[in-house]
Amino acid sequence: MPGREPRPTTTYSVAPADRDRIHEALHGLGGLDEPPGPYEAWRATLSLGGSQARAIQYSSGKLVVSGHAPAFDQAVALIEAVAKKVPPKHAAGPKAASSDPAAPPETEPHIGTDEAGKGDFFGPMVTAGVYVDARTAQILRTLGVRDSKTVSDRELRGLATNIREVVAEKQRAVLVLAPRRYNELYKQMRSEGKNLNTLLAWTHTRVVEDLIKSGLQPNFILSDQFGDKRYIESRLLVDTRLSGVPVLQMHRAEADVGVAAASILARDGFLRWLDQASRTLGVTLPKGASPKVIATARQLVSRSGADSLKEYAKVSFKTMQNVLAP
Repeated sequence: MPGREPRPTTTYSVAPADRDRIHEALHGLGGLDEPPGPYEAWRATLSLGGSQARAIQYSSGKLVVSGHAPAFDQAVALIEAVAKKVPPKHAAGPKAASSDPAAPPETEPHIGTDEAGKGDFFGPMVTAGVYVDARTAQILRTLGVRDSKTVSDRELRGLATNIREVVAEKQRAVLVLAPRRYNELYKQMRSEGKNLNTLLAWTHTRVVEDLIKSGLQPNFILSDQFGDKRYIESRLLVDTRLSGVPVLQMHRAEADVGVAAASILARDGFLRWLDQASRTLGVTLPKGASPKVIATARQLVSRSGADSLKEYAKVSFKTMQNVLAP
């Protein structure tokens, strides 16, 4: 996670119905209120990893966000997920504008896919796909479904339960790639000159194929752009693309409710696996790739040997070198 990287001030035009929702969502992430100034409805600050972001909602409807990453990026992701806003094109910086074409309306029948655990040393990589139409899209939005990165673990579990109640079983698919299988596939793909993007494309393909085989007929398939677009399209869902269903990859695809729902189910699957493994080991497996992760891995190595980590960790990570370092 980057530390205090400056971000350009970004301005949004927010509808009245979304202003309180954004305010409450910031509170849900630990945002703190500041006294509002003249012509301001509210102002709040969000702190994360030593960084801070400030969001000021003006009575005119303008919402101004400033600060440093990673707090700024989290605040912007939340705003765009809750209000489905895109920053104005004149806003500069890597997070301010996108050259991606606009996705079709999320109320059209489509499948959204996303994954979780990709950057975590411990635990599986989980990929989920969710089919939504106009009815389910509206219900999921009403329930507060949004990008899982803007949701606390506690709230996420409740949202995942709600999604499973709203979305029929045949309209959702979750693939849990446990560490041992992940390590085997990654090693195999590396030996063939491939990389993580190939593995990601394979998992996204699997969940979509499971949904298509159940008889669903989406108008399009949407996922985040997790690699070079041409590279991914050459491998992702060849049979599906030939059948005429467009495959769209976009930055910040989690703004779409289908992709957001998939991100929540994927993250929930990851957390469930991690909790179960922690109970089995009698050791809490931390998320991410922090010094705490390294310390826990060394504890497991001293107890059961380095080879035992293949069952619980992605040993291809550079973190493994730190674990085994004298």
